[in-house]
Amino acid sequence: MSIMTTNLKPQRFVAWIILAGVLFGAGLSLSTFVLAQSGSEEFPPVTSEMLLNPADSDWIHFRRTYDSWAYSPLTSINRENVGNLQLAWGWAMEPGQQETTPLVYNGIMYLASPGSVVQALDAASGELLWEYKRDLPRDIAPGAPNRGFA
Repeated sequence: MSIMTTNLKPQRFVAWIILAGVLFGAGLSLSTFVLAQSGSEEFPPVTSEMLLNPADSDWIHFRRTYDSWAYSPLTSINRENVGNLQLAWGWAMEPGQQETTPLVYNGIMYLASPGSVVQALDAASGELLWEYKRDLPRDIAPGAPNRGFA
């Protein structure tokens, strides 16, 4: 297993490893993963109310909400300024077919890549916060598509 992490205290690093293993082993969604973080003041847990009514800046479901509208209520980008947008940062994901929707919670973007790779990035800067790479059985192709965290 290959794991890389930055900016995490040793105790939190071990917790991330354990949670990542549980995440893949049980096939749970990011919502459950975030709920498991309930002991951290700097990373508040996702509540049932938040899942029903996510903050405007969060994208904690596939298509953002349970109704799957894939609509962002943010208003900072509009018809008048959309032409002024520029690339802020880019990120190369693992090789293979990309069929996933990044999730965003509390300023962190979570990416599920082919080959059972999960990465957490600072959504504003693109800085890698942590990464988990699962050792795959030999009969699973490393570039197989991953459609998300569930």
